[in-house]
Amino acid sequence: MKTIKLYFSIVCMIGGLAACNDGFMQQIPETAITVEGFFKSTSDLQTYVNGFYNDANLYHNGWFEDAESDNVTVNTMDNEMYRWLLNDQRSADNAGGWNNWGSLRSINVMLTNLQNVEGNEAEINHFVGLARYFRAWFYIGKIETYSDVPWIDHPLSTTDEQLYQTQTPRTEVVQHILEDLEYAAANVKDDMGNKTAVHKYCALALLSRFALCEGTFRKYHPELQLAATANELLQKSIVASEQLMSSGLFEITGRGTTDLSGESVPGVTGAEGFRSMFVVLDLAPNREIIHWRQSDVDRTATYRLNNSDRLMAPSSGYYSLSRSLQESFLTKDGNPYSTVTGYASKTFSEVFVDRDPRFAETFAYPGVYDEAGGIKLMHITKPFRGGYDQVKYFPRDASREMKWNRDNLGQMSGLPVYRYGEVLLNYAEAKAELGQLTEDVINRTVNLLRDRVGMPHFNPSREVDATLQSLYPNVTDPTLLALRRERRVELAGEGFRLMDISRWHAGKVMEMDISKQGIYVPQLPYVYDVTNDGVPDFGIAASEAERTDDNVTWFYPGTDFYLDNGASGYIRNVDDQNRRFDEPKDYYRPIPVNQIVLNPQLKQPYGWD
Repeated sequence: MKTIKLYFSIVCMIGGLAACNDGFMQQIPETAITVEGFFKSTSDLQTYVNGFYNDANLYHNGWFEDAESDNVTVNTMDNEMYRWLLNDQRSADNAGGWNNWGSLRSINVMLTNLQNVEGNEAEINHFVGLARYFRAWFYIGKIETYSDVPWIDHPLSTTDEQLYQTQTPRTEVVQHILEDLEYAAANVKDDMGNKTAVHKYCALALLSRFALCEGTFRKYHPELQLAATANELLQKSIVASEQLMSSGLFEITGRGTTDLSGESVPGVTGAEGFRSMFVVLDLAPNREIIHWRQSDVDRTATYRLNNSDRLMAPSSGYYSLSRSLQESFLTKDGNPYSTVTGYASKTFSEVFVDRDPRFAETFAYPGVYDEAGGIKLMHITKPFRGGYDQVKYFPRDASREMKWNRDNLGQMSGLPVYRYGEVLLNYAEAKAELGQLTEDVINRTVNLLRDRVGMPHFNPSREVDATLQSLYPNVTDPTLLALRRERRVELAGEGFRLMDISRWHAGKVMEMDISKQGIYVPQLPYVYDVTNDGVPDFGIAASEAERTDDNVTWFYPGTDFYLDNGASGYIRNVDDQNRRFDEPKDYYRPIPVNQIVLNPQLKQPYGWD
């Protein structure tokens, strides 16, 4: 028992000291602690590696990054993307980030103190692979944010000259990341257990994801001048994806659709199998899940994994989903939504009729979601944020609900970190970028996802419309365009959209009206029955004098939102009016000025100097 307590004491000391990084890569004092006496056995390595899972800089934030993309009308929380894009409030003076290098140091402390570890070589290599996996995760976040960053593979002392050197070129850092992931894939054990600990297939999934992102980033970003090296990265994504696909361990599960007409307007269809990945506490039995995080059900930790408390609480000023995302979902017949007569002026309930079943599993559809103790739990959308709320991740289990009138809803579910569906989309896109997307590849990837929810098979010539083309004017290939739509629809709300926009050089979508618009309001005043129970839920009027029903809550354009055609049109938040995106500048984040002062050799990313 004393030994166990000593282990944890040392780990906490190392982690705590490593987290003290107010200055540029502030270091652990050389005399603060001796680690040689700790790293002696594989049990020591196991204890130390466990700490990586609770490091916010080394683990998946899941859904949160979608809130900064065009999947959301406006984000009223204080975050960097919207602070920079709105009203030109962008500056290296008010930038955050950069100084979280303590996470990297804690990894390098272990990797450089293995000389005294005794044990089976394969066992030692397993833990080394885990550390290198987490180092790769750390650096992926860094290059996605700043491009060139210093590569550091050992704990720096306070007198180390590398503290004051400039960044390592992006290509060199990426090569190290690939080497770390390939080592992890070759050495981390393949025992998945309950899939909450990192295993071999996590390394392959991250390699599949990262190599695709980096390959396409190089292809579509001329400022890097690395397009000639893109195909090599795309091929690495393909190889990693094929290893996962050929393992036989994963599959697309839960096929079939769910008729929601009894709960909402006629013609609304969902897909319970698709839903099941996002609304249950235990994801271990799901064969699509490669890796997941357990939810903090008892709220004893400092993190939450579920986003419905932010997206569906009635009085919190967070965010709503966008018309751009809404119109990305096809009709149930596989046609673009723009082919529906009068599609641009459909009211809230009407947009849910005859759509891809994934639509009603992403957008909060009208009607009853659950019933507990004879009380119907009905969701009423919030027009002041845009009106389209997210239902993805919201468990329909009454035992985990605290009803709709609570800001702190408390919905909890497991959070997928890697799922097989993403791997299939990575594979299909990489193949398409290389001109290798055959019918066989489509049948083994996109069509499996379509079959799960009863959608017609992939057909780019049918699915590409002017709206989709307008999002990506630098691409004319209908296959690539249709694949981008499919990826957006399948992975909506899972944290991929912002990086997809960035790697495709599509940042201008953030400026588009359709990305800022919410639900349609035919005229003022207008009363909504968003629960479809025959009872009005709220109204929108130009002023109090124009109210037509004193029994409902009324909202008035002005302070929080407006209609883009005055007396009618789409709801838009007042904060979105000056949103703009500068290319290539806004594909990167600036290094805070105080860090440049500490190390003048650091150079700002493209456009920030």
